[in-house]
Amino acid sequence: MNSILKTSLLVCGMAISIPPTFAQEVLTNKEVTNLQIAKVSQDIILAKISSSKCNFDLTPQGIIALDLAKVSDKIIKAMFVASPSKTVLHNEDVIRIAQSDVSTSILRDAIKIFPHSFDVSPDALINLKNQKVPDSAVKDMIINPSSGSLSTTVEDKPANTNAVAKVETGKPVQSQVKEILVTSVFEEVKGLKRVGEFKATVQQIFGSQDKLRTQAMDKVKKDAQAKGVTHLLIQSDTYAPSPANTVTIICVGYK
Repeated sequence: MNSILKTSLLVCGMAISIPPTFAQEVLTNKEVTNLQIAKVSQDIILAKISSSKCNFDLTPQGIIALDLAKVSDKIIKAMFVASPSKTVLHNEDVIRIAQSDVSTSILRDAIKIFPHSFDVSPDALINLKNQKVPDSAVKDMIINPSSGSLSTTVEDKPANTNAVAKVETGKPVQSQVKEILVTSVFEEVKGLKRVGEFKATVQQIFGSQDKLRTQAMDKVKKDAQAKGVTHLLIQSDTYAPSPANTVTIICVGYK
């Protein structure tokens, strides 16, 4: 009887003392930087980010440090999606990033995706110009000066007529392709499975910016729908007026 009791206590003690072996790994800037320094391929790093629990430092200082470590724009953008920054961007943060070697593409994505509150008064715009902030980034700040979902709503029209696009904030995108939610707010796709990146470019001489944006979004959504995507997170939405009016939309698909 005593031997049975001793054996039971010994087994219980062993069970309690065994440390957990399969604790979930948390990926940080340090690990991504180490992978980059070790010259691990970009595809491998992207796969690691998309399959891991992430807690990245995406403050202006964190972004600048990643750039100094030669982490590619594509990897940094994937980090934006995997671990959205909770730091609210202000004009001085935009200036700090603009005056570093961080690309304008990364700066514009940060403006569009991160929580933000920008001063776009005339005096503030003059200061942004004096501080060498790119015009394209300043335009993004003017279009959406405070945090919110920038999206496009398309009015339904009878057959053989053109849809009219209206830019609004705080509403999911609705275009000619139905049943896919499009948003720039990461919380709306958090917890869903990442499917991949979807991109469309539409251009036309003297083409309406709103119409081109609608056509580009429809292309993105058609490609995403074929992959079973239910949600699209906007990564970038750019407009170039020359040589032909061009709209390029890049989204990440989730389901």
